[in-house]
Amino acid sequence: MKTIQELEEIRKKTLDRINIRKEREGTRVVVGMATCGISAGARPVLKALVEEVNKRNLQHVIVSQTGCIGICEYEPIVEVYRP
Repeated sequence: MKTIQELEEIRKKTLDRINIRKEREGTRVVVGMATCGISAGARPVLKALVEEVNKRNLQHVIVSQTGCIGICEYEPIVEVYRP
């Protein structure tokens, strides 16, 4: 069993990792990669976005994936979040 101090250390490390994602400036591009998105072609979309960001050396653009966005009939879905 972990002590309270050990649990607090785990909590702090976890929060630090979560906040890294929140505090980053720049554009975040998210591709829906649930089963519905994958079957509609989300994998090649994600791959193309990552390749293009790398090719253009876009330092302030993060491409990531998520699960179901909730409107499967419009897949593949890409959401763009700008600061």
